[in-house]
Amino acid sequence: MLNKAFEFLRIADPQPSNEKVKLRTKSATELVATLAIKENTLLLMAVLQGVVAGFDSPVFTQDSSSVRLLIKAIKDHDALPEDLKENALELRAVAGMAIGELLEKSSSSDAAILSALAISAASLRAVEKDKHIRWMCEVLLAAANKGLQLEATKRRQRGTPALEQLNDIELPKESTEGDEQWREVLPAVKSALLEAKGQAAIDREEIETLWWMFTGFSEIEQKPLAKLSPSASAFVAGIELGERALLPPSQSAITMVERVVESGRKASTLVPVTLEDAIKEWTPPMLSGFASTHAKCDSTPSQCPALLPLSWACRRLSEGGDSPKLGKEFTAATGLALNEALPPAVWGAQVFRETILLRFLAGVGRN
Repeated sequence: MLNKAFEFLRIADPQPSNEKVKLRTKSATELVATLAIKENTLLLMAVLQGVVAGFDSPVFTQDSSSVRLLIKAIKDHDALPEDLKENALELRAVAGMAIGELLEKSSSSDAAILSALAISAASLRAVEKDKHIRWMCEVLLAAANKGLQLEATKRRQRGTPALEQLNDIELPKESTEGDEQWREVLPAVKSALLEAKGQAAIDREEIETLWWMFTGFSEIEQKPLAKLSPSASAFVAGIELGERALLPPSQSAITMVERVVESGRKASTLVPVTLEDAIKEWTPPMLSGFASTHAKCDSTPSQCPALLPLSWACRRLSEGGDSPKLGKEFTAATGLALNEALPPAVWGAQVFRETILLRFLAGVGRN
């Protein structure tokens, strides 16, 4: 976040000089080191409060520890008025840089706590009128949401270290008195653990799928599915359900895509749409989400466009730069017409099928 120092400093100075950017970056760097110390958590919270509410708010005075810390950090490198009435915006800009850097670079638990604090502090506030302060708040809130989601995902990563250690155990080739018993017991223990692991995977698929359907929230777009267009909702539903399913998926999975896409929408909004129109709703995060599945399969979509037409289309769009579009090449490669209109749920079902196929081809099971 320090690489955006110029934008942050525009809060107090519309056109900060290169020298000022350099000196304030030094101040923010030192501030990051101080606020990262675990014993300074309350100080960190105070600085975050100043970033969100402003250091000119009633909770801050000239003698506030956070104010004194910021003034010293800046004055160690550059001139600055002492009076809080004159320097509140300067303090807010440098504090914003430091908080942003901590949101991006902090380690696990610290990042999660800071992200949660930032989201809590900003969630109920009115949109800032000043465009530069509004930009800062939006950037920091986006970083906080991203950081919290990343830590939440890490926390829920599953592994089987005990089973792996058990598999590594080898009995000595020369038998002793107790070895024969272990030769009988060890395979049974391994089998029991593998069975428990398999059953847990089945339960997990059901729980995660039902929870995903209940919340109706897209992890790719970071917003409720209901706030996306039917075409966009169908696309992300196909990917996200396809990544959650055990291989092979149950027959009801396709119906789940349809239900998620159509739930809460008027029939008049679910009219058939051509692929040419549907791709206008596909955002870079959606293409990246599908591309992460493609990456496991090397060049399969490129080699088999008729089998994986939407995967092929996504790859072409991703390679298209700032003005991606599909033309006659798509019809020639896949045998499908760009102007053929199908219900959004049908497009979503195809995205789901191709996600499953790509996982199969990559040999990616669900543990």
